Amino acid sequence: MDKFTFENVESAQGAVVKVAGQDGEVELEVSTVDRTKLNGEQWDAFRVILKGKADEPLEQGTYRLTHDSFGEAELFLSPNNETEYEIYITTQK
Repeated sequence: MDKFTFENVESAQGAVVKVAGQDGEVELEVSTVDRTKLNGEQWDAFRVILKGKADEPLEQGTYRLTHDSFGEAELFLSPNNETEYEIYITTQK
């Protein structure tokens, strides 16, 4: 997860990431990457919004995401609806 930083993920905005799901691999588009209120001197904090297809829904849980900009990362995804997911990252600086 060392490479899953704001800068690396932001560079993947608009790109497709591979997500290892319960029923095989699906592709999600990195729709939005933005800083959260907690971001500052002590914390690196950001949110990632991913878009998928309605016929390939994912349940809330931990998944392996893969993209050239950040390699592989095991992350917790929360669905907002049947096609949108979000990830929150907060790490101490």
